[in-house]
Amino acid sequence: MMGGGSTPELQITLISPESPVSNYVGEVRTFKASVNQSNVIVRWKLDGYLVQGNNNPPANSEISYNYDAVFGSHELKVEAEKNGVLVSKSWTWNVDEILGTCNSTPDGNSVRENAQIEIDEATLYRRFDGTHYVEVNWSGIAGMGYVADPETIVSSCEMSVKIIISWQVLTYPGDPEQQYVDTETEVSYCNGEGTNTLDLPYPYDNITIVVYLNTKCTMWKWLFDAIPIRLTLSDHAYASCRINVG
Repeated sequence: MMGGGSTPELQITLISPESPVSNYVGEVRTFKASVNQSNVIVRWKLDGYLVQGNNNPPANSEISYNYDAVFGSHELKVEAEKNGVLVSKSWTWNVDEILGTCNSTPDGNSVRENAQIEIDEATLYRRFDGTHYVEVNWSGIAGMGYVADPETIVSSCEMSVKIIISWQVLTYPGDPEQQYVDTETEVSYCNGEGTNTLDLPYPYDNITIVVYLNTKCTMWKWLFDAIPIRLTLSDHAYASCRINVG
């Protein structure tokens, strides 16, 4: 007597991406899945609305759905139906929004001989849950003038980078009140770059970003080409930019 295997249960595999999925508004995201049986009706539903159908894809073949990211938190569900049996799997899709960007310019930077800081880009985001944050990418350098001096050897530098994000809150009666959040980063070398993220407590119209750099360099300076003198010198600089919203 010959035996036969039973038909496997109807199953969906979410190939990519992993859930939860993150995007920014306007980005195109591709979702990929497969079903382990043939002669199946496949439906794609975004937040409960049918957005695509696939009739009878080959078993275990890759099927996909592309969509432009829209602000908010969404559920993208894949349903497979065969002979009255319905199964489903879903992704959670969180989409943030970029509200504005800025970067420092020479007009917004202090010019110092031995310290320089720039805001390469600052970006204001609104998360899918309605909260806000700012991501600041900065680059700094210390001791430029010291390094350029042939009679000076810079042995070490330390940089302290402080970021302040401020905005005004309208009050009645009275003048607008200044509000701010800040953070500070220590960097133990003569030049570097970094990214800092700061959460903001509530929405606002316009924000100002200021990055302060304080440096301290230890060096040896040769006098008369024979006598080394150990020196510790400090300097500071800043850069700023403004994001206007609305």
